[in-house]
Amino acid sequence: MNKVVAKNKTNNDNYKKLGEAIGFPKKKLYFLEQALTHPTFFEGLRPNDRYDNQRLEFLGDAILDFLVGEYLFQKYQEAQEGDLTKMRSVIVCEATLAKKSQELGIGNALLLGKGSEGSGDRKRPSVLADAFESVLGAIYAAQGIEAARAFILNLFKDEMDSLQKDDYEDKKSLLQELVQRNSSKGVHYRLLQSTGPDHAPVFESGAYCGTLLLGDGSGSSKKESEVAAAKTALDKQDDWLEKIQQLYRR
Repeated sequence: MNKVVAKNKTNNDNYKKLGEAIGFPKKKLYFLEQALTHPTFFEGLRPNDRYDNQRLEFLGDAILDFLVGEYLFQKYQEAQEGDLTKMRSVIVCEATLAKKSQELGIGNALLLGKGSEGSGDRKRPSVLADAFESVLGAIYAAQGIEAARAFILNLFKDEMDSLQKDDYEDKKSLLQELVQRNSSKGVHYRLLQSTGPDHAPVFESGAYCGTLLLGDGSGSSKKESEVAAAKTALDKQDDWLEKIQQLYRR
């Protein structure tokens, strides 16, 4: 494969530590350094021989979808296309990738601009998830598909092997169907509160049928908190199912 980036030096050697941890070849560490270079790092003054991680992120995103889809296709041979798509979305979602990124130390190795650093991007889930994809892209660019496959299986095989229908079904749709089968009303969501700093907000939402709270949940986005609330409501349906039948008869 042609060399697509130039070797360069920075004051941050954390990418070398990450390279050692994941077995990245030393002679090709420039790929990994590029993968960890956030677009804000150059602050508008990018040298001609330096690149940010956006191209590797694009590559890594495609490789991730392929490798996870390939494994699920082989593992769950009776699953239909719709279920396989839902399974894959659980594995490659922003929250999961950000968590893996943190576990690997990718956040500590990121090269950020001063403004980005100050706003907390080193811990921002979207930045961490993008960086994970960039690192995967770097592994593929430097070592090929087998190394990328080994990297993904090492991180995700247990989760992919243990997927249950409850893990990947749309919780909000399941809750809506259950409530509408048993009452004259549907489900609506309310944002109960939002806390935390701007770079790591926490939203808490409640799932309601009429005025009755069915369950609440939290997440790093309003959407995530609503999904969490729906899951809580489904888990606690024995507590409220009879009540909505009595309050809101069909």
